[in-house]
Amino acid sequence: MKKTILLTVIAMAMAFAVSAQNRDSLTFMNADWSVKQIDKGITLKQFHFTGDDKIFDSHQYISIVEIDVKRAKGRFALANDPGKITQTSKFAKDSGAVVAINGTFYNMSAPYNCVTYFKKNGLLCYENTEKMEQRDNAAVAITAKGVPFIEVADVENPGGVSDNQAWPERIEAPSVVASGPILLKDGDEAYLKDCSFNSKRHPRSAMGIRGKKVFLVAVDGRSAEHAQGMTLWEFADIMRFIGAEDAINLDGGGSTTLYVAGESENGIVNHPSDNKKFDRGGERFVVNSILFIKD
Repeated sequence: MKKTILLTVIAMAMAFAVSAQNRDSLTFMNADWSVKQIDKGITLKQFHFTGDDKIFDSHQYISIVEIDVKRAKGRFALANDPGKITQTSKFAKDSGAVVAINGTFYNMSAPYNCVTYFKKNGLLCYENTEKMEQRDNAAVAITAKGVPFIEVADVENPGGVSDNQAWPERIEAPSVVASGPILLKDGDEAYLKDCSFNSKRHPRSAMGIRGKKVFLVAVDGRSAEHAQGMTLWEFADIMRFIGAEDAINLDGGGSTTLYVAGESENGIVNHPSDNKKFDRGGERFVVNSILFIKD
């Protein structure tokens, strides 16, 4: 009898979880997204999930840039300025980028170095200097032609952590930036450890890829009334809702910044949180960014 009751409770819990996920996915898919064509092959989509449109039972503001790398005719690149911190918007403007998103984790005090592997145009700029656990279990790699792809540290167990901190050296690409956790690999959600970084709601940044399409995603947070941020399980769901097959979490929190050239508010289209206001004035100085530059 006890076994029957336990199985019934587990089945009900699973059914509730599936129902909630379906409800969130339907809310996401049916949202009246603001859609703007930025350039050929480049689209900006945004929606404020609030009121009756809340998702994950929370207020969320989501910004997505979708780039069709075949139609857009441009290239991805990495930006950094050794020994200095720079805003993502300035990295973008200095490089003539159309779109940019903040990159990976770094020290917020001098010498302002990345704490994960970072190689740009064949030159190793930073080695892994800290044990970042899951925040160093994947990488964005960019080919010589400027096409990005996502690699994982442990190919047998996406979400696992490699004992070899120099694991990105095996990636055959001139530009590589390590980050994490990996969220999706080949359409499947990767393993996420139960820890505060993953389970607490924060602003989040990510890159997702499906075939020739690349998704740059910013989820705002740290605003109880407007945008509460997401756990990484919720963020993985968002990347799956978008249609990404591979997806990697980037440095989030106050670093979360999505830039689109020509947009108002200095090109910032999300709501960076460093000024503790729900506006576009709280952009943080960071060490590196990921850019898309038109040919």
